[in-house]
Amino acid sequence: MNISLSPLLLACSLSAASSWVPTFNDKPVAPQHVTAIEAALPQTAIVAPKAARRVLVFSATAGYRHRSISTGKLALAKLGAASGAYEAVVSDDPANFEPEALKAFDAVILLSPTQDFFMPNKKQRKKFSDEEWAELQARHNRLVDNLLAYVEQGGGLVGIHAATDSCYGHKAYGEAMGGYFSGHPWTANMNVTIVVEDGEHAIIKPVFEGMKDFRIMDEIYQFKPEPYSREKLRVLLHLDPERSDKPKRAPARADGDYAVCWVQSVGKGRVFYTSLGHNHEIYSNPLMLKHYLAGIQFATGDLKADTTPSAKLEMPNVAPCCGSDEWQSLFDGKTLNGWTQNNGTATYEVRDGVIVGRSVLKSPNSFLCTDKTYGDFELEFEVKCGAINSGVQIRSLQDDDIAKGHVQGPQVEIEHSPGQAGYIYGEAYSGWRSPEPKSKDPKVNAHRVFKNDEWNHYRILATGARIQTWINGELVADLNDPESYQQFPRGMIGLQVHSHKVADVEIEWRNIRIREIK
Repeated sequence: MNISLSPLLLACSLSAASSWVPTFNDKPVAPQHVTAIEAALPQTAIVAPKAARRVLVFSATAGYRHRSISTGKLALAKLGAASGAYEAVVSDDPANFEPEALKAFDAVILLSPTQDFFMPNKKQRKKFSDEEWAELQARHNRLVDNLLAYVEQGGGLVGIHAATDSCYGHKAYGEAMGGYFSGHPWTANMNVTIVVEDGEHAIIKPVFEGMKDFRIMDEIYQFKPEPYSREKLRVLLHLDPERSDKPKRAPARADGDYAVCWVQSVGKGRVFYTSLGHNHEIYSNPLMLKHYLAGIQFATGDLKADTTPSAKLEMPNVAPCCGSDEWQSLFDGKTLNGWTQNNGTATYEVRDGVIVGRSVLKSPNSFLCTDKTYGDFELEFEVKCGAINSGVQIRSLQDDDIAKGHVQGPQVEIEHSPGQAGYIYGEAYSGWRSPEPKSKDPKVNAHRVFKNDEWNHYRILATGARIQTWINGELVADLNDPESYQQFPRGMIGLQVHSHKVADVEIEWRNIRIREIK
């Protein structure tokens, strides 16, 4: 017998799905934590609130649920009451994210939500039909959009700890929060040193006055290369790896930039994020409670603070690994000044702030090379290409009397997936230097890290004989090559357009910058 639901029954079913509200069986806050929180609470606000403030504390999770959430909810509620800075409404009801409901709050605090936090978790999926699940996903997307619109229109947003481990499929959320979680090399039982970048900043000075750094035990995140950027964010705190416990696993950021706290302006709104908040004890640490309070008062609009991105400033306590002062742009976005074409007849032009190379029939490999040479360095760029093999030369040479004048040197491969993008090739002197492309095993010699027909972020670190490459934050090559280094210790950076059987295939580069290592 075939059974079909009437439109009315289907509507009722979908209505039931759309009214789903998350519930969690969190353990009560341990008595010792309650006592510790109450003893640590500040009794005054950072600044006097301009009006009675109301904030929403939301902590729903569709992924990992931190055991400290219940402790954090209690601490944040008591923090507002004790300081007089705000009244906290602690609720995981999605209805609070409807536009009219959001108007009742001066700020929203996302306390360690994970994944698509307006959705049921994966274990609950079987309770819903495909139609119900689709409606829940549509509701989730709409509510996230509501939150972002609220911030754009002047609302405040506070992210604590796992707020960056959420909404990976919602690009605008990641941009508003400032970054996406990419693991925690420093685990919850490790002692770390946190550097105060600017002791005079309005959010920092009332909390960390006179402190250049501090030690704390907590889980420390690292962030994906995008959307995190000091070009967009005012970073306030970062981890110093050299003065912290040895991480459980190797950190993945080649730039050594492990930001812990930042602020930014989003439209007319204000965003504060801190990754501190994994351990229960963080919520009874007097310094951390004041840290949260300053961030919340910034989000509500009571504490005025500068959000000029860090890259545009000289930060007093920023080590070279995390600052932008040693970085040099290789492309001004307007001209090809500082570059010279070698070999081939492929064309290069600047279009809309991008270097565009275009293939030409019967042309040998072409290279747009820097006029300056580099030895040890860190190089970053973004690239997007059609179905054409390409690469970026590093430490390369061109001599009319050698190799028929062909550009020679190590090349970092650029090509569509599945392929060898990111591996190192010996242009005009040897063939593959990376061992992986030589393998007969397709699981070894090719990968899918490169995103076809999209912008890809490359990072290249060349120090001595070692060359490391990352694509979109993932380590691809880690090559120790003394033979190549002996032959090519220093040379040009070159953008290759490979010889091609089809004319007018394009490859584009942008945001090209380098940091020399001395």
